[in-house]
Amino acid sequence: MARVPGASPEAVETCLCLWRFSEELSASFEAFYAAHRLSSARGHVLVQLLESLKGLTPAQLAERAGTTPPSMTGVLRSLEREGLVRRKALSEDRRSQRVLITVQGRRRVEALLPVMARRLAELAAALQPAERRAMVSGSRRLWERARALSPCQPVPNGTRPRRSRAKVRREAAHA
Repeated sequence: MARVPGASPEAVETCLCLWRFSEELSASFEAFYAAHRLSSARGHVLVQLLESLKGLTPAQLAERAGTTPPSMTGVLRSLEREGLVRRKALSEDRRSQRVLITVQGRRRVEALLPVMARRLAELAAALQPAERRAMVSGSRRLWERARALSPCQPVPNGTRPRRSRAKVRREAAHA
C-alpha cells in the first residue's frame, strides 16, 4: 500500500479482515446446511417462510436472500420437489403466486432452529457483549456504505453509471 498515495493500511486491513470473516461465515453456514441435506439458499427460504402465515412471493424471497428471481425459481423448484414448500396461485395469472411452507417443511426447519441457535451462540461467544454490539453497529454501517458505493463505481471514462441495486446484483450474479 506504500505505492498508493493516500491509501490507508488500516482501512485495507479492516476490509480484508471482514471479507475473510464473511467468507468463513458463509462456508460455515454452507457446511451446517449441507449436514442437514439443505443448501444455505434453501434453508434461508424455509426460515423466511416459517414466520409468514400468508406466504411470500418469489420476488420477496429473492429480495430477502439478495439473489435474483431466476435463481430463486430454481431454489423453489428444488424445495417443491422435496415437498417442503408449495406455491399457491393468487389469480389466473401464473406469475401471481405465493410460496407457502408445508407441514413437512415446517417440521424440518423447526428441528434445525435450536441447532442453529446453539451454533450462532457458540460463534458469538468469541466476543464480549460490548464487542458484539460494536460489531453489529459497525457491520450495519459498513454494509450500508458498501451498498451505497456499489452502483456508483466509476467506469474508465470517469462517468458513473445509473443502475438500480437489483440490476447491480443481477450483473454480479452473472459475472
